[in-house]
Amino acid sequence: MTVGIIGTGLIGGSIAIGLRESGFADSFLGIDTCEKNTAKAVELGLVDEAVVLDEMLERCQIIVVATPVDALVKLLPSILNNIGEGQTVLDVGSTKLPILQAIAGHPKRHRFVATHPMAGTEYSGPTAAIPKLFDGKCCVFCEAEKSAPDAVELALKLY
Repeated sequence: MTVGIIGTGLIGGSIAIGLRESGFADSFLGIDTCEKNTAKAVELGLVDEAVVLDEMLERCQIIVVATPVDALVKLLPSILNNIGEGQTVLDVGSTKLPILQAIAGHPKRHRFVATHPMAGTEYSGPTAAIPKLFDGKCCVFCEAEKSAPDAVELALKLY
């Protein structure tokens, strides 16, 4: 399985390294608006390679969007426009209303799982990634009834 991480900082990087160490997936692709963060994520082994969004959407079964909410709101409809039925997209944003409003009525809304892991630190960037950041932590799933059951099941395994 290949996982795409959009936003390779603390949360995205922690998800990637945690999944790698658990054996959840065998390949990780990364994107970050800051090229230095993407390069550092590759150097640290959080992701295997840096790619552009189109390539990520072609190659990944799971796409984790770990960006600030304002960027996520702009990006998410485009991501959903370009995924197939076998792909799952999830976010880790803290403020759900604008995210859910941005994709309300989208024909591929069911492939999206809105999550908010209750974990973090005061640090940022790929060097702040912690492999077991989510162990023992709660994760809130929002509007899970609007997500496909297989997408929710996959997201549950991720945390």
